[in-house]
Amino acid sequence: MKLRQLLAPLSRSSAEAVRTLGNSTGNPVKDYLYIKTPIETDFQRHVESSNSPETIIFLCGSSGDGKSEILTKFYNQYQQQFHFHLDATHSFQPDMNAIQTLDRQFTIHKSEGKPIVVGINIGMLGNYAEEGDEEHQDIIQSIKLFLNDEEDSLPAHHIFLNFENYPKFRPEEDGVTADFIEKLLVKLTQPTDNNDFYQAWLKEKDQYPEMLHANYEMLLMPEVQKIIVQSLLKVRLKYDQFLTARTLLDFIYSALTGPGYLFDNIFINTATELTSALVHFDPCTIRSKDIDIFLIQRSMKVQDEQFDQYKQDIRHLINEDNMEIGSWIRCFYLLQNKSIGNNYHQEFKSSFTQELYQKYVEIWRIHDQFDGRNRHHRDTLREFYQKELLEAIFRFANRLAPELGQKQWYLADYNGYCLSTRAVIKDNLKALPDNRSKRLGHFNAMLMLNGKPLEQPLQISANFLELIMKINSGYRPNKHDKNNIVILEEFIDQVTALLRSSNTLKIHTQTPKQQWVLTNDEDYDEITAEEDY
Repeated sequence: MKLRQLLAPLSRSSAEAVRTLGNSTGNPVKDYLYIKTPIETDFQRHVESSNSPETIIFLCGSSGDGKSEILTKFYNQYQQQFHFHLDATHSFQPDMNAIQTLDRQFTIHKSEGKPIVVGINIGMLGNYAEEGDEEHQDIIQSIKLFLNDEEDSLPAHHIFLNFENYPKFRPEEDGVTADFIEKLLVKLTQPTDNNDFYQAWLKEKDQYPEMLHANYEMLLMPEVQKIIVQSLLKVRLKYDQFLTARTLLDFIYSALTGPGYLFDNIFINTATELTSALVHFDPCTIRSKDIDIFLIQRSMKVQDEQFDQYKQDIRHLINEDNMEIGSWIRCFYLLQNKSIGNNYHQEFKSSFTQELYQKYVEIWRIHDQFDGRNRHHRDTLREFYQKELLEAIFRFANRLAPELGQKQWYLADYNGYCLSTRAVIKDNLKALPDNRSKRLGHFNAMLMLNGKPLEQPLQISANFLELIMKINSGYRPNKHDKNNIVILEEFIDQVTALLRSSNTLKIHTQTPKQQWVLTNDEDYDEITAEEDY
């Protein structure tokens, strides 16, 4: 079978993209690429250890995350011991809707005294919690506890396994690991006799060369695989894109079989939600001195012997004399860690470094690992809180009275008089171990106001961190920042509400410069006035 035919089942449009009980025999290609995940390991453990007829195992997630693959695999082995309801989103019966079908499944489960496994989307869980039959109030109550993150209160025989609690990315000391994605790329490209993809490429690349074979050769490079994983991480952080197994397989398919080279197919394809998000990370949109000079020189046809030599060096891989300038930038980006020829492409490597995401991952990791004993972690977080987070908060809170600075909080303006009060906000690092985030999408910043802990954490995402960095550089947020501004404004409103009960109020004017300090004591009020402050 040819390489293009072997890749076809990876496409989301393939008839084999979704596995059902009626189509549970599998496909050799997808079976070869199948990777056992931590959630499958936990699912297997619960199935094998189940000893109660009341057991219900919910396998929860989003469309395409791999529920069907896991359930059909275990259905063949455990259908005698368990009822299996693979897709609770559908009814499969014309006289019942999905909710009624679930009611019926739970009734059978209870009447027959046989445990049940349910594959279900999170949205459908919420619908059933609202519309399920009163007969199954015990199950409805468990679903509500799960949806409210109160899993510690669940009965032992109601088990919820959620794909979102098994993230595709995990920060480590030396970077971010993406176990599932990395294993998938390695399996697809490993140079072994039992890898039909690799063997097909070997046979075709010289006899029937086409762009597909050049793309696969680039994907063979571990350095390229690493850049792809990093790009997917950025999409995950910026757009909260949940990467399902089906989404990733379809992405690999389109990247390899698209109309252009691998680097173009990754960054200019808008066919899916994931690829549309990747367009926003097109290396061509990066502005740096090196890239701008390259673009200007190429547009003016300035002779560059090093670049000409580089094109000759990689002609075995990319044979395009008239390739667009933007495609070369994408090529340099994808190959930035690979040594090829005279390594002309590596001159642009520093331009491709995006410190925001590196910084976010590092701060998230320290929050996740913080136990108070590591001095480096403590010093790093305190510097981040004081010099970045709190600096931005005070800048934004006092934007109508920038002369206030830190430790003085703007409250209001009345007829030309500015009202403010003292606000000492510090980190509350002791609270971090009890407020770790389960997901990479945000970390919880814990703060204290005037010596008292703030009960609600400030959730910081990569986008919020970007806003913080911009504010500290003098940026004034606008309507395009509305999602993050809402979070910041809600926090400022929370602090302002707490400070309105302060005993000391400062009243001041700009012209002429005057200020009064009003102190509220149990016995009397005291006003002190100063001029030319």
